[in-house]
Amino acid sequence: MSSSNITYEFVETPTESLAEEATQVFSGLMVEDPAAIALVGGDMTLLPSLGGIMIRALALTPGTSHLFTARDESGALVGYTLFSLPGQLILSTPEQQKHGLFEFMGRLSPEGQKYYPDVMATEVPKANDAALGIEAAERNTYWCNFAMVRADYQGKGVARKLFELATKEAVKTGMPMALTTTNARNVPIYEKLGFKLCGHTVMPSPWVDWPLWFFKKETTVPETPAAEA
Repeated sequence: MSSSNITYEFVETPTESLAEEATQVFSGLMVEDPAAIALVGGDMTLLPSLGGIMIRALALTPGTSHLFTARDESGALVGYTLFSLPGQLILSTPEQQKHGLFEFMGRLSPEGQKYYPDVMATEVPKANDAALGIEAAERNTYWCNFAMVRADYQGKGVARKLFELATKEAVKTGMPMALTTTNARNVPIYEKLGFKLCGHTVMPSPWVDWPLWFFKKETTVPETPAAEA
């Protein structure tokens, strides 16, 4: 499939229908992802709920995020990136949590109910900060929470264009861009997009251990020291 027929957009006011489309793309791509398996406590029927609560928390809460989309000529969503703005943190406020967080938690097994908040609220943020060298890294960067391209459109420059749009907005914030990935295939992709690999770790879980790679990209040009007279 050609990438020339794709329309890219910075969606300033995302809708519920767009959030549902994004959730469907997420669910289609993450069915074998070890992090997803761990975060749903091994119950993959909860995968759409996991994606949905996180996507809606940012996309449908005004002032928290930037969403960039790619659509084919039929209007179908083939890719997107979703960034939390500096100062924001996914699922950290009642307004964000109302999009199904507690219902999702209630459907997890007792073991999953303990694991999810422990790893997402404590272990992952700690690992992010250590690898990136930034305190409260998710709040103090232009943080990419989701970068999804449908399988039949991968390798066609869709991710590159989405990140080009996002970088223009990141520059305006004056903050670095940062993200993590749980897929080894993505490591060289992010490096080609100008991100620096800052570290790698493995997060244990009762269901499957899952890898995490950390990336950062500066968005401002360092000032050149004035030449001595």
